Parts: sequence; C-alpha cells; structure tokens
Amino acid sequence: MKVHLEIRLLPMLNKVIGKEELEFDFTGTTVKELIEALIQKYGQKAKEALTTRQGEFDTMIQIALNRKVWITADKHDAPLNDGDIVTFMLLIGGG
Repeated sequence: MKVHLEIRLLPMLNKVIGKEELEFDFTGTTVKELIEALIQKYGQKAKEALTTRQGEFDTMIQIALNRKVWITADKHDAPLNDGDIVTFMLLIGGG
C-alpha cells in the first residue's frame, strides 16, 4: 500500500532533502517504515540526521502525527494512513 504524506522536516534533514516540506510516497504503513524509507531514499546524510552514532532513532527528535498525536520512539509501529501529516521536530530544552 502506498501512503502519501506531508512531512514538515527538522533543520538537519531539511539540508539533506533541500525542502522544509515534502510530499512523500512510500510503500510502508508505519512511522518506522517511513523513517526507513527516508533513509533509503536520501542516504547516509538522512541517516545521520535521524539516528544516533549507534544507529538508534535520535530521541531528541519528536514526531507528531496530524498535529495532534505525539509518536514516541517506542511507538514507531504506529500506523499511517494516506494523507497523514507527519511532523519531525527537534526537542529543545530550556528554562
């Protein structure tokens, strides 16, 4: 099944892809498969933008689904549907 997504990217990934927003078609059905498809399509630089040196998804990156639901790293098996909006954001601490 193809899923068509609008992705609002985090700055490090923007540089790799060259856009702040992207319409992306892929054959997966979960957030994890979306991340894998982005890495497969955009290569090592995308992998470096999304993962730690150990190859795990960087937990400083937050993912929102349809601007309503937060997808934590342990929930990357969350299903996606055609037309979903997936937002990648960098977690910023402050005080």
